[in-house]
This record gives sequence, structure tokens and C-alpha cells, in this order.
Amino acid sequence: MLQAATGPRRIAHLLFLLALAAVARFGLGPCLLAGLFAYLILDRTDLLLRKAGVKPFLARWSSVGLFAVVAGLLTMIFISFIRLGLERLPVLVDRVLPRLDELAASLGLPWPVDNVSDLREYILGAAKENARALTKTSGLLTRDFFQVLVGIAVAVLRFLSSEPAPPEKGNLYAELLGECRRRGELFMDSFERVMGAQVIIAAINTAATAVFLYSVDIPFRAFLTPTTFVCGMIPIAGNVISNVVIVAAALTRSNHMAAAALVFLVAVHKAEYFLNSRIVGSRIQLPMWATLLALLVGEALLGVPGVILAPTLLYYAREELRLIPAS
Repeated sequence: MLQAATGPRRIAHLLFLLALAAVARFGLGPCLLAGLFAYLILDRTDLLLRKAGVKPFLARWSSVGLFAVVAGLLTMIFISFIRLGLERLPVLVDRVLPRLDELAASLGLPWPVDNVSDLREYILGAAKENARALTKTSGLLTRDFFQVLVGIAVAVLRFLSSEPAPPEKGNLYAELLGECRRRGELFMDSFERVMGAQVIIAAINTAATAVFLYSVDIPFRAFLTPTTFVCGMIPIAGNVISNVVIVAAALTRSNHMAAAALVFLVAVHKAEYFLNSRIVGSRIQLPMWATLLALLVGEALLGVPGVILAPTLLYYAREELRLIPAS
């Protein structure tokens, strides 16, 4: 139902914009993203348990316990994935650069690098430096890691907190509090819709890609499979990154294998257009050009977290505008 933009609603919109500006200004993207994911998992788990007949109190604390287990497992998997990537990526680069040099020479194409050996040493040196930094004990005590912990803690505390008693009506505080709550609920619903669709698409894409990688025995498939899913969480650009890495890995086998991988990936992504229209399109219905612009702005403001959050913010802004009458 459309409602006129009252004073409290305008103030709530302003506070929301100020909060987003603070997140961008102080680089709090990891904190916001971690908190949103944590609360989404807790809320969905609690809802499923209650639908299964579990009492509310037990469902709430069971959700927290399950979340702690899942968060621990995901952390271990993520750390293992990063270490595996830093171990295998230098090997992949070391193999693929000479193949690219040979392919360019055979096709008579100009190679944009004067010295392949220097480029290889530069890339491998940067990867090894990152690996050494990551394996240090102090590597976990970073600002981003601390932000993630704070975001998760806030989400858990908010999930466990009992709903406050409804304030008295008829005063500015009550109206403003209600409007701020509605803004938060709408933003959380936007995040759930967008990221839920993105997870489904990433999972389907990863399953299809894994079948291809293992069926044709492409090297580095144990690294490429989780890479496909992780990159799939990044809208649009993530698929480009994973596809480049897969084709590069296939090129270390042969030119024909690289061509087959490219054809397969193109076919998969053509099929994804249909899935996007069915899954993502039915949920968020955002035009591609608007999503691309949102990704550029999100990356400029928040980096990778901004890229992930950009479609959510775009969808949220559209839903807010739909709630306001034209006159």
C-alpha cells in the first residue's frame, strides 16, 4: 500500500543513507556483509525449526548452536581454500604463461608482454608473498577479520534479543522507530532475495562445471571447483574470473582442451541466462545495465563487499521508491 513520505519516514531514509555513507567512508563493508549473512542464516534456520514443530525458545538456541558449527566449518573450508589457491595458483601461472607465449607465436599474434619470464617471476613473487602473509599467526588479527567477528556478534545478539515492547503511539520517537524498523526489514528482505538467487545460480553453475572438469580430467580441478562457487557469489564479474582461470588450466593440457572448455563455459552461461530469468529475474527483476553500474559504484566505494552488496542496494532502492506515491 502506497503511503505519503511523512516526516519520520524521511528522517529514517536520511539515517539509512548516513549509515551507508559511514560504511563506505570507514571501510565497514566486511562487517556489514558478515552481519547480514549471519543474521540471514540464523533467521532461516529458526524459521525452519519452528515450522518443524520445535518450540520457539529451543528453536532459537538450536539455531545459534547450528550456526556456530556451520560458521566453524565454513571458516576451516575457506582457510583451506585460500591456502590451496596460494599453493596451486603459482603452479598454474608457471605452466600457462609459456603456453600462452607459444600460442601467440603460432597464431602470429602480438604478445603484450616483452619478457614472459619477468612477468612470471612477478606474479609468482606476489603470490608467494601473500602466502607468507596468510600463514603468519598474526594474519588472522587483521582489521577485516575483526570486522567480520563484530558483524557476526552483532547479528547473533540481535537475533537473541527479545522484541521490545511497542512504544507509545502519537509521538515522534515512536513513529521514527517504526519507520527505521521497516527500513531494516525491507533491506534484509532485499538481501535475502538477491543473495538467495545468487547462491542458487552459483551452486548450479558449480555442479555443472565440476562434472565437466572431472569428466575431461582438467588439471587443478580440486582448486577450480570451489573457485567457481566462490567467484559465482560475485555478480557478473565472478563468472568472468572463474572462466578465465578454467580456460587457463585447460590450456596447460592442450589447445584443443582449452577450446573445449571455452565452448562448454559459453554453453553453460547461455543456459544460465534462462535460469537467471527464471530464478533471479522472478525474484529481483533488475536490468543488466543498472546492475553493472551498481557493481562499478559498489566496487569503488567498498571493494569486493561492495560488489556483492550492490544488487541488494539497487533492489532495496527500487522497493523504497515503489512505496512512495508519485504525488
